[in-house]
Amino acid sequence: MKLFTKYSRINVLATIAIFLFASAAYYYVLHYILINQIDEDLKIEENEIRGYVNEHHLLPENVSVQDQFIIYTLVQQPYTYRSFATTNMIDPKEKEREPFRQLTFGIAANHQWYRVVVSKSLEETENLTRSILLVTSFTILLILITSLIINRVVLKRIWKPFYHTLSSVQRFKVGNQYAVDFPATPIEEFDFMNQTLKRIIQQAQVDYLALKNFSENASHEIQTPLAVIRSKLDLLIQDESLTGQQSSTLQSAYDAVQKLSKLNQSLLLLAKIENKQYEAVQEVFLKRKVEQKISDFQELWQAQQITVTYHLDDAVVYMNEELADILLNNLFSNATRHNFSGGHIAIELKKNKLAISNTSRQPALPPDKLFQRFYKTASGREHNGLGLSIIKQIGEASGLAIAYRFQNNQHLFTISW
Repeated sequence: MKLFTKYSRINVLATIAIFLFASAAYYYVLHYILINQIDEDLKIEENEIRGYVNEHHLLPENVSVQDQFIIYTLVQQPYTYRSFATTNMIDPKEKEREPFRQLTFGIAANHQWYRVVVSKSLEETENLTRSILLVTSFTILLILITSLIINRVVLKRIWKPFYHTLSSVQRFKVGNQYAVDFPATPIEEFDFMNQTLKRIIQQAQVDYLALKNFSENASHEIQTPLAVIRSKLDLLIQDESLTGQQSSTLQSAYDAVQKLSKLNQSLLLLAKIENKQYEAVQEVFLKRKVEQKISDFQELWQAQQITVTYHLDDAVVYMNEELADILLNNLFSNATRHNFSGGHIAIELKKNKLAISNTSRQPALPPDKLFQRFYKTASGREHNGLGLSIIKQIGEASGLAIAYRFQNNQHLFTISW
């Protein structure tokens, strides 16, 4: 859920809850005030009756006015009870049942006790309350709708720079040498966020360039001493005066230097791919390339007694030709290296897909570690663990999808475009 949506929901729900509570409270307060006002009118009427009785010792004439009625009832004993009550009764004039507010009290006149009930209609009070509540509800609804519009329009416009910044950060790649565009905003928090992100991105670019230059320079500089060491070891190995143990020791050192040289070349290749040094793209006719690789590996497969079947259709892919050669070399080498004598390799090339499968004594490879650098299986400790990483990196740089599947005890790699 987006922050804007969540905020809007919370704001609307909170507003509705507050308005409902306020409406209920307003209704009961208003009703209480109006009832108290009517009670005051009833008390005034009571005082007028008592004043008239004290002066004339008789009950006043029962004259009913609009919305107010007085009833005198003779009682046999003193009546001292006094109370207010709300009840429904039939209006003598309208002949309809309506709510009334009543004051009941006792009074003595001409040596007799009477119970007096003064009733005042609540119809106008109820109508007034309903009218006020209707106006209030309409006002509240109008405020709620206005709040929703403000949340949808104004807040969305306020948050627009944030989403623009977020989109710029999502498009940013540390290897791309372009300035990230952050919009100017009068909102202090967003401006502070933009300035912070800009400093972080600039520092990341500086660190990346420093690491890139170091990797390239180190790889190039290592190549020369490795070539010297390898040539010197070649001369030593050819010395006929060496003992068997010395020859074995030199051969081990030579193999280690060879492995280090291959590792350095692989790391240099990965660095070049990441630094986009293979940007020249052209039409690559894969059928011709695959046929050439099959011819190159044919002797090796025969020596290892590996049978090969293939079906090749015409296919064209747009990518760097040198990377295409490296990709095919790594795929064929991987299928050969992890095979066994008497094994099988199947190659299938279609218009938009290349599939290479090979038999192997190894179980299925873990998908989460398959393309990790320096990841090695138990039977592949003699390799540097960069072959599949190079395949994956070439695929990402060339817009190719690399997929792996283990089926029928065979490892299957599929490259599609």
